[in-house]
Amino acid sequence: MFFFLVFSFQIAYSYEDSSEKRLNLWPLVVYSENKISKSKRLEIAGPFIYKYSFPDENGTSVRPIYSSVKNPKEKRIYFISPLGVYKSDNETESLKFVPLINKTWVKTPEERQEERHFDFFPVFWGQTSQNETYGGFFPIYGKFKNRFGKKEIIFVLWPIYSKIEYEKYTAYNYLWPFIRTIKEKERTQPPEYSGFKIWPLFGHFKEANTERKFVLWPFYIRTHFEDPEEGYSDKLIVFPFYIKEDTESYNKKIILWPFFQKVYAKEYYYKQIDAPWPFYQKIEGENVKGLRYWPFYGYIKRKDSLDYFIIWPLYFYKEDHITHKSYEFEEREYKFLIFSKYRYTKETNQPLQKEYRIWPLVYGYEYKTESDTQFYYFPAILPLYDEGMERNYSAFLKLWEYYKHEDYTYFKLLWGLYRYEKNKQKSIQELAFLFRIVNGPDTSYVEFLEGFLGIGKLEGNPKIKLLFLELIHNNSKKE
Repeated sequence: MFFFLVFSFQIAYSYEDSSEKRLNLWPLVVYSENKISKSKRLEIAGPFIYKYSFPDENGTSVRPIYSSVKNPKEKRIYFISPLGVYKSDNETESLKFVPLINKTWVKTPEERQEERHFDFFPVFWGQTSQNETYGGFFPIYGKFKNRFGKKEIIFVLWPIYSKIEYEKYTAYNYLWPFIRTIKEKERTQPPEYSGFKIWPLFGHFKEANTERKFVLWPFYIRTHFEDPEEGYSDKLIVFPFYIKEDTESYNKKIILWPFFQKVYAKEYYYKQIDAPWPFYQKIEGENVKGLRYWPFYGYIKRKDSLDYFIIWPLYFYKEDHITHKSYEFEEREYKFLIFSKYRYTKETNQPLQKEYRIWPLVYGYEYKTESDTQFYYFPAILPLYDEGMERNYSAFLKLWEYYKHEDYTYFKLLWGLYRYEKNKQKSIQELAFLFRIVNGPDTSYVEFLEGFLGIGKLEGNPKIKLLFLELIHNNSKKE
């Protein structure tokens, strides 16, 4: 009861001035609301839960499992990174879960119409443009309508049972991904949609112009596609001994994957030989030439780019140039020992960008404009950039962070134990809930135990707090 009363007082009488409102009960809850930029940030249990809302973007992270980002153009969800990624925009929807799923769907006109949905793993709900509602609690029970390119998805105790309804057929999954059957809605002769699988023993599916088979996956896989307008594609995998892929535009053969490969194009001049990969590679074609003797030296040169290495993994270099009328793009990247790098990018009507990584020590990013933007953190343990991994894991690994944009500066130490923020109006220092120091042209204010005691001058007015209650706070304007 005592804790509840104290917590309630702190929320009701947290720090507030004309530009923002703050509450710091680190590591339990940290909240800030900027009244000028209309932005909000919330941290719960240190780095584990983070939620932010900016005018042009909002996001949620339940680390290390799940992160979502939403802006007017698209929505992205990262789960069990880097394995799972879901993306959705006005035209397409894609889902990747390595190594089982990698699909992209073009949205139907019904899906492009106005609809609402909410995802906060493991709970979800939504409403279609036809006012059909759906929702669920993963993995117990749930239903999706007009999502992921499907008309309807129902699951019960996933992965034990799920039913997926497409436009012309329905698929049933039992103990996904092991058992799957397909049933055509309107029977045709011969059937356009049919098939079943007992993974990884055997599977055979026919879906319109595509036919897929496998036996003892991934050791034997056969895929055939043929369409009068889109052409044909025939792929055979007898893993790892032999792979053959034949399409209208190219032919590929691989023996003892990935060691021996030959690729040639049919519609233009291009030839590639790996014998064996990665030690020797030769590429010849229109506006492209490459040669590699790994690990000593290798290069690939195209009309607008160059990529080479010397004494792998000691040094790598890559450059790209694009010029079209008044538009110019230039990017150069230097890598050292694979994970350390320096990269700069110049683009017409865009600020100069610089990126640094000295692995595993420091990562930095800069935008060079009239008002520079800088971002650094230590240590930089993640060796490669992946947005899902950055959002789900990096917050646990950073001991300090520094960010500067225009007149705003932000510094964070030991997962937020100490914070420093500065803008035009003032600067704020916080050591967890122990103390807060606010300084500015008309401000000199100190607060202890998140408002248990506070004294000083705030925006030109005297201010005294005792037991979280304001005893003096004159808001009158100076004449």
